[in-house]
Amino acid sequence: MTDPTPPRSVGRVDARSVLVLAPRPEDALLGCGGLLVDLLAQGASVVVTTLESQPTVEGVPPALQALGLRLDSLVRLPPSAGGQKASFLEELIRTSPDLVLAPGLADGDGSRREALTVLWNWVAELRRASDRVREPFSVLLYAVDSPIRADLWVDVSVHEGELLAATQAIEGPGLQRQAEASIALRRYQASTVSTQQGSATLVEAYRRLSFGDLATRSPAQLLNWLEASPGPPPPVESGPLVSVIVRTRDRPALLAEALTSLAEGSYRTVEIVLVNDGGVAPRVAEGYPFPVNRVELKENRGRAGAAQAGVEAATGDYVCFLDDDDLAAPEHLATLVGLVSGTGFRVAYTDAAVAVYGVTPGAGWTCRERRIPYSRDFDPDYLLLDNYIPLNTLIVERALLAEVGPFDESLPFFEDWDLLIRLSALAPFHHLASVTCEYRHFRGGRQVFGERPSEREDFLGVKARVIEKHRDRLGPEVLSRAISVLRREFVAEQEARTEAQTRLSGLVAETQRLYREEAALHNAVALQDRHLRDNFAEMARLNAEDGRARAEETRLREVIADQTSHLQRAYGEISRLTADLESLNTEVARLHAEAAREAADIERLTAELARAAAETGRLYGEEARLDAAVRAQGAELSKAHAEIARLNGEVAELITRLEEGLFTKVARRLGRLGRRFSS
Repeated sequence: MTDPTPPRSVGRVDARSVLVLAPRPEDALLGCGGLLVDLLAQGASVVVTTLESQPTVEGVPPALQALGLRLDSLVRLPPSAGGQKASFLEELIRTSPDLVLAPGLADGDGSRREALTVLWNWVAELRRASDRVREPFSVLLYAVDSPIRADLWVDVSVHEGELLAATQAIEGPGLQRQAEASIALRRYQASTVSTQQGSATLVEAYRRLSFGDLATRSPAQLLNWLEASPGPPPPVESGPLVSVIVRTRDRPALLAEALTSLAEGSYRTVEIVLVNDGGVAPRVAEGYPFPVNRVELKENRGRAGAAQAGVEAATGDYVCFLDDDDLAAPEHLATLVGLVSGTGFRVAYTDAAVAVYGVTPGAGWTCRERRIPYSRDFDPDYLLLDNYIPLNTLIVERALLAEVGPFDESLPFFEDWDLLIRLSALAPFHHLASVTCEYRHFRGGRQVFGERPSEREDFLGVKARVIEKHRDRLGPEVLSRAISVLRREFVAEQEARTEAQTRLSGLVAETQRLYREEAALHNAVALQDRHLRDNFAEMARLNAEDGRARAEETRLREVIADQTSHLQRAYGEISRLTADLESLNTEVARLHAEAAREAADIERLTAELARAAAETGRLYGEEARLDAAVRAQGAELSKAHAEIARLNGEVAELITRLEEGLFTKVARRLGRLGRRFSS
């Protein structure tokens, strides 16, 4: 299987102090073991915290030791949420980490989901104890045995030996398979990245989070943002009826998002009071889970008028507010109801994350920034000078709203601040520093308050009207306390600014150093590029020569193969001719033997002829002596002559036939042999 995305570039992680959250101790090895080895080699201190509810498997501590971790760096957190918060906060303050490693959630493991919830709780505790935390930290989510949506890849190829040794130290077939899967995942991720050093063999994937990414989202929002598919929170079916007043005017798309966020909430005893402030009648999706009490205003009455119309139409025990351009987290209403139910408080509020949206070509509105500018425990004196409670974070007993009186419709805005000041005179507020909703700004959108509300021309004038309206409560003691708070915060802000400026100066110096190093590296890279180009040119030339040599080698191999084939055929023919020659020699020897026998016969016949000639001479001599007898025996002598002639003819014919037969056979054999050699 190939990855269709372009090869990614690997990055580097630097840290002085590292705190690892691992649901099980082996997760630290399987998910981020290579990075831990690298950080330890840099001299970083590493502490691993695990959930005590998860058992420690035999063989895991030695495996962690194989990475270079000391066993005294393994801290087990108690199973209760409160104990986890306290224990981790102690570890966080003790170690002051600049990096926290936590498990990703792609595989849906329940313990890893629990770990992320614990991490969120820790961040919430840190927000409440911010004066005890020296500086914020960054978070990296690591993949254990299945991919996550990563944005950082770290090459850990140089630590392959340590990782393999550590994974082999884990015992148990299930964990062994998981260890093998984690190594296989690193190898797969290595195939999807590119490095300057060449091919990587092991790569770990991480997702970067900031402190703000965690602090500005509720647990369910965080899981949704991480695309972990958490599903809806457990429903809260019983409880007091809550009327949620939703003000809207001709923003159907935003309204649909706001209503959907309420429908996805866990608290189910809800009525929606939908106030249309003089716009086109809004549409509510069919099958919406909550009853919708519509309030249609014929004319635009503004923020205060629409809010008051909603309060008058509400029937619930408690009232909440959510404008059409804001969002509620799934836990929002359940959290608020929990703050007032059985606590004696009639008013409570949480925190809202301010999210700034901008238009991204091809993607529409996307979140560009998230922050928490408003998070302050209840202070009625400070509230007289500035509003720090967004209306969408509030829950109010409806009877108390009747006591306090209506929204002031003479105010074009700050009607919520005016109401809060009047409520604070009747009852204390309960605050939970936890984000449960989102206050959205749309750059270029149609909103009363934009991203910078103080830049409105009438901002200070309307604010002065609210302060003037409640000046009777601004006595010397109240002003003194408020100014004391402002001064304390101003000093803290100045100190933080000075510290930030010092850090900024250090960062500037470090950035300048890095720029110088980057310039030197660019020069080195440029020089290396020139060398590489020269090497590539030489390599191309050598490749061309190598190609020609390989072509010539191929041609010569073909010639050699052809010659070898010819030689093999020649050797075969020679072998055949040698066999024929041996056969011919045998035949010649046989013919020589026959010729010798025939020569012997000729010699015998010649001897017989000589004897016959001698006999003839004797007979001629005898002829004279026996002339008379010859004449007497003429007839007998004629017969003898005829017989001699006949015998002479037979001898001559025999000699001729023997000579012709011998020479014919030899010539025929030699002719065949000659023809074979010539072929």
